[in-house]
Amino acid sequence: MGKMNILTGKCTAVLREKLHRRLDTLSPKARLATVAVMSAAFAAGCLYTTATAIADFGKSEKELEIRHIENLNLPVQESDNLYNNVYGNEKRTEE
Repeated sequence: MGKMNILTGKCTAVLREKLHRRLDTLSPKARLATVAVMSAAFAAGCLYTTATAIADFGKSEKELEIRHIENLNLPVQESDNLYNNVYGNEKRTEE
């Protein structure tokens, strides 16, 4: 996992460097227009994803089936003292 984070960090740094170089060559108005267009495209994608998820909610080939959780057959311990079952027969001293 550590190697992946290092690799991701390096890629992010390289992409950030390239983006800064390209944006630094633009005029302030062009830079603002670029950021506005990118933000509008991102917002449109988010709205499209949300709208299609809501529109397709519940549509499937099979009818919705409700299944109830069944009782679990877990072994039951016969001791009254749960602390001793979990931690052994040692006495707990409170400080």
